[in-house]
Amino acid sequence: MSEEFEPIDVAVVGGGISGLACAFWAKRNGRSVALFEASPDVGGSITTLRGGGYIADGGPQSFLVSEDFAQLVSDAKLDQFMVLASPSATTPYIYHRGKLMAVPRSPQTLLGSALLSPLAKLRILGEPLVGKSGEEDESVAAFVTRRTGHEVLDALVDPFVSGIFAGDARKLSARSAFPVITEFEVEHGSIIRGAIARMKDARKNGAPLARRKSVGFRGGNDVLPRALAAHLGSDFTVNAEVKAIWQRGQWMELLVTGSPDQRIIAKTIVLATPARAAAGLIDALEPKAAAALRAIESPTVVQIAIAYPRDAVGAPLNGFGFLASRREGLRILGCVWNSAMFPDRCPTDEVLVTAFLGGATDPEVADQSDEELAKAAHNDLTRILRIRNITPHIVTGFRWHEAIPQYNVGHGERVRIINEHLTRLPNVRLCGNYMRGPSVPECIKLAREVASTL
Repeated sequence: MSEEFEPIDVAVVGGGISGLACAFWAKRNGRSVALFEASPDVGGSITTLRGGGYIADGGPQSFLVSEDFAQLVSDAKLDQFMVLASPSATTPYIYHRGKLMAVPRSPQTLLGSALLSPLAKLRILGEPLVGKSGEEDESVAAFVTRRTGHEVLDALVDPFVSGIFAGDARKLSARSAFPVITEFEVEHGSIIRGAIARMKDARKNGAPLARRKSVGFRGGNDVLPRALAAHLGSDFTVNAEVKAIWQRGQWMELLVTGSPDQRIIAKTIVLATPARAAAGLIDALEPKAAAALRAIESPTVVQIAIAYPRDAVGAPLNGFGFLASRREGLRILGCVWNSAMFPDRCPTDEVLVTAFLGGATDPEVADQSDEELAKAAHNDLTRILRIRNITPHIVTGFRWHEAIPQYNVGHGERVRIINEHLTRLPNVRLCGNYMRGPSVPECIKLAREVASTL
């Protein structure tokens, strides 16, 4: 390729939501863009299977609306396809001591909840008297037990760690995974005092205290990534794996597989891949940053979408779904009640639910068959949802080998090392769920920020 070749402005590697949102906004900002995705499809873990009257979503089952998420939906002209979760299906539950119990939504409901014993509630009331930790970074389990006791960890926090991160509270960093809560301790000396101060500030500034809305997309959640891909048009290529990147003068060069392979020159490269793949691409350029990326664990997570006759389910399914502590003896981490949120997900005389298995506390799922895991999910659901003795209709399954990055103790230092060494690669940006937060709104926020710098 001649030196006179005019480089494209931005080459984005990875066609999940991070890469799609970043490329979409970069193009909207007037940049020339090329996005390369190694797989034959778009959207990464946001995928949908349709057939037989069922709409089964892989990856996130719904989305919490944030400012950046709403802006992306608006810019992509998808407002008319976005649907609110049914108002009756917004309550999350925890499976605790053989019962489904609603998650407390306020200090008052927490103190009145049967999730905790009277002694545990007294311990919570005494939380403002607990001193600050001298540790630089501590696990979620250590932080929670130090401030509120083991019962709060087991009954409340452990299920959420499993549900949000598919993680292990004994390994996950409190500071990296739940920064707002740890900041309450630093700034106010107490979680309770910090929460109260935040509510007072919100009222003083006139900010609403309403909870963020949970939404999906009519016909399936892959409507979002497919619309972004459509906006990119020929600037998005699937079955195109980026095998290597290197410096080419003042710009960057990419080797992209295809028929034939291509060499692309770009002013900037955005790596929107899982951490391990990003490490492989920058290893020769910045080995210390690559090593820090490889140190970020991402365990396997499996999703099983199962349909049951509506009259076969004894539980009311009047909520979002449930999470479960590892102490409950279940194989599944939790379950989302899809058709309760979005009625178009299955025929009206059935219910569709999605169970989650695996994560940091159950790595064995990576070696088990789909049939074994589907059976385990059905057995747990039969017990929890009081399903009569029937053969389940397994709609589909999704297996994610690098699902959710684990923000384990030391994650903040790993991110610091990554950022420090990437300053030596001014033409390379990272845009992934391992940097600031694993949720789709957090990925979109980072993608928008990265796009604004290109």
